[in-house]
Amino acid sequence: HHVEQGALDTDISSEAYRETRDISNSVAQTITKLQEADQSRQEFVSNVSHELKTPITSIRVLADSLMGMGEVPVELYREFMEDISNEIDRESKIIDDLLSLVKMDKSEAELNISQVNLNVLVEQILKRLRPIANRRKVELIFESIRDVDEMKLSLAITNLVENAIKYNMEEGWVRVTLDADHKFFYLKVQDSGIGIPEDVQDRIFERFYRVDKARSRETGGSGLGLAITRNVVLMHKGAIKLSSKEGEGSTFTLRIPLNYIA
Repeated sequence: HHVEQGALDTDISSEAYRETRDISNSVAQTITKLQEADQSRQEFVSNVSHELKTPITSIRVLADSLMGMGEVPVELYREFMEDISNEIDRESKIIDDLLSLVKMDKSEAELNISQVNLNVLVEQILKRLRPIANRRKVELIFESIRDVDEMKLSLAITNLVENAIKYNMEEGWVRVTLDADHKFFYLKVQDSGIGIPEDVQDRIFERFYRVDKARSRETGGSGLGLAITRNVVLMHKGAIKLSSKEGEGSTFTLRIPLNYIA
């Protein structure tokens, strides 16, 4: 009865009979899963609040500083307004990414399947990201049909390539390789970047998890990109894996069935 009312920490073990023991064990396992889900939900809500408050705090500080200055030179005014505008963009990105995730989490989330030439799709994505790569002096290499949700897959690939550019070395490289066999297509995104420490590699697909908080803030990421990518891949009944060495770069590999099986 207590559990029914929401008291998930109630002890419900019963050893009297084998049947009741099995039932209580099974219910106990379900309660443990519910507790984990509840804790994960609370963490997510607190992370969302924190992430959304950060740009607002910056905007408040910048605006207050401007208002308290009296006669402000135009150059300084412009600089402050630019900073405020950047923080608004950052807030917008977090909200957009959150909405993408929420839509994908809904059980009725649908894939808009269409036949797509993946070579063309990847080329278009790289064309959009090339200016960012050029600014950071990172060389983008593409080595080179199928049934996928073009918009969602574009989002997943964009997140991977953008991360590879942002977390790279000056004069580094990013190599995107597309391959297929009779069952799957494989998309590999390799970079010469900073790499990901081994002890956190299984956490990087978590929402808002950041390996390097300072650098993430500097590059303007929302902390949701890899969570979105993983969701998209799973919706396509695919798999994603990472292999990385700190200081030696990372390789993300997507494997997606050529024909989506509902």
